[in-house]
Amino acid sequence: MTTLASESASASATTTSVVVGVITFRRPQKLARLLNSLESVQAPAPWIWNGVVIVDNDPDGSARSTVEQWTNRLPKVTYISETNTGLSVARNRAVQAARDANADWLAFIDDDEEASVQWLTELAGTQRATNADAVLGNTQFLFEESPPAWLEGSRVYEFRPDVPDQQPIHHLATNNVLLRTALVEELGPLFDERFSKTGGEDHHLGRRLLRAGYTIAQSTMGQTIEWVPPDRMPLAVVLRRLQRDGNTLTIVDLSFASSPLEGIRVRLRHLAEGLAKLPLGVARAVVYGIQDGRSGILRGLKTSVIGFGQLKAVIGMDVLGYHQPDSDAI
Repeated sequence: MTTLASESASASATTTSVVVGVITFRRPQKLARLLNSLESVQAPAPWIWNGVVIVDNDPDGSARSTVEQWTNRLPKVTYISETNTGLSVARNRAVQAARDANADWLAFIDDDEEASVQWLTELAGTQRATNADAVLGNTQFLFEESPPAWLEGSRVYEFRPDVPDQQPIHHLATNNVLLRTALVEELGPLFDERFSKTGGEDHHLGRRLLRAGYTIAQSTMGQTIEWVPPDRMPLAVVLRRLQRDGNTLTIVDLSFASSPLEGIRVRLRHLAEGLAKLPLGVARAVVYGIQDGRSGILRGLKTSVIGFGQLKAVIGMDVLGYHQPDSDAI
């Protein structure tokens, strides 16, 4: 099996190459777990895996010592300290580093995940089969400790691809995604800094790609594991996460309003949606609660809480997610 550790420096200008990008913030143990998994990832032949770029978004540089431990285990590891905090700033820095390395593709993976052996191979295979400009992988959530039964049954931490493998999709996330670096030439910086603190920069990019005529494909076999720690299991944290989902949905839509009048229309639409979701979620909670108890109640209330997040955004209240207590935005 060909891995990054066994890749030679034989890449030529005509060979398609990919760089793995990781944004990290004060999670050295989780970063080490991710880097350990990358050691076993198969290189996506005939593409060349041209290294790993790690952007440390902690002004104190807390990831440096961890990364240094891996410089002799994963060739072409690049450590970048980005002291301006924010997801968009850090992701744009990673994109620029990939461009500087003459990489054709950048594969983002979050620092609290692990990559499967075939991760890059499957993402690249889907790209070649579809000629997509971005490929979204498939992430499985696992708990670091046994979760409460109500949380596990609620399916809050669950991702199910809504289309078959290698089919076009209309959304984007950056925890497990392959991006064509040449997109910068037409779109400029890929990640909008308006979303640096709230999150949602990935959803915004997905919308920009589709509006510009680019395509996004699903790779159900491009699998990663995201580990859910105990501090993301309390009910208050779960509800905040769901609120942020609705909040992000609205602020991304508002960002595309081309005039004040259109902005009013977007707010009114999300006001109506948010208000409609409140009783709908309650009704679902009653039905699901009868069937499944507490887990069913939460599964139903997800709709209401997401709607509440939309309503907050309508009146200008952002649910901050990045570098905040109990945040899982990065």
